[in-house]
Amino acid sequence: MYRKCVTEISVRHQSQVEDALLALMRKMPYEDITVTQLCQAAGVTRRVFYHLFNNKSDALHALLDHVILASVSHAPHIRDDILRFLLYWRDQQALLDALQENQLTGLLLERMITCILSEDYDVRHWLKANGWEQQRDVIVFHLSGSMGLIYR
Repeated sequence: MYRKCVTEISVRHQSQVEDALLALMRKMPYEDITVTQLCQAAGVTRRVFYHLFNNKSDALHALLDHVILASVSHAPHIRDDILRFLLYWRDQQALLDALQENQLTGLLLERMITCILSEDYDVRHWLKANGWEQQRDVIVFHLSGSMGLIYR
């Protein structure tokens, strides 16, 4: 499990690692990326890395979770939820491509479900609908819409 950062410097270091991981995944297979390469690309020490993450997989989970969580607050000036959703994930095309190339698209969907069920995630943004059936439909839309973007 990755650490939930609270200080400005730890948030910055975590973001640097996540950005470096995505950049490396665009150049080489995820399985070939080492923690040493990741630290060098992120400009952090191994000590800092292991303070934030247990392993490379945790860094990937953090990257995905933060991208998913950012989708909630993306473009608040756009009132149409579907348009906001599509624009956000269009902007994440590099991540979607890297995940597809590395056969990790299922992990994105798994992390979406984990985020939706997490106490740290404010699903009320997605669940403006009344009643469980409408709320379920909103969740299904977001997950199936994400799948459509991934497997385009």
